[in-house]
Amino acid sequence: MITKLNNLIIYASRHAWLFLLATIVTFGCLFAVFGPLGKAFDELTAGQQMFDFQNSLTTEQITEQLPVYTEAAKQVYYAFSFADFFFPFFAALFLASIAAFSLRHLAPGAYAWVTERRLWPVLMIGAAFDWLENIFALTVVSAAPEATPLAATLLVIAKKAKLAAVMVAQLLGWGLLLLAILKWLAARVGFLKAAS
Repeated sequence: MITKLNNLIIYASRHAWLFLLATIVTFGCLFAVFGPLGKAFDELTAGQQMFDFQNSLTTEQITEQLPVYTEAAKQVYYAFSFADFFFPFFAALFLASIAAFSLRHLAPGAYAWVTERRLWPVLMIGAAFDWLENIFALTVVSAAPEATPLAATLLVIAKKAKLAAVMVAQLLGWGLLLLAILKWLAARVGFLKAAS
């Protein structure tokens, strides 16, 4: 499984069609799905956000917010959750592909080292925690307005783990891309100077 995922990330970093697919699904979910569903949920709950959009969520807040999950609000949340099982994978693939592409051009030796040890999937750990968050959130929402303390606690833990893992992936992905661009620009400037 790890090897297949590692190979998929490398493939996506080398083939524009798969990277483009990951990009479309990622940003398509954000703007075309999550935005409208978030607005619909907001209107049904007098301004309350879904659990997934509250990064500082606590178990106490979950309990306090359970009454807003009426049957109509639950239906919106279920539609959101369906899309949110695809989004984490493609978003993680998008970032991991950027990191692999960038490191390959920035430091080929380091890229080979990471690739040989099949470490690229580490950048997708956030997706696994996101799926766990979704499962626990669905458990909580399905039982609302009844409280489910264990599921609420696990939801908060999964959310915090997801946020930490995604932050690391974003820092590495965008950081490596910036360094690769700077290296490319430096090479171009050096070439222009040599030519003049």
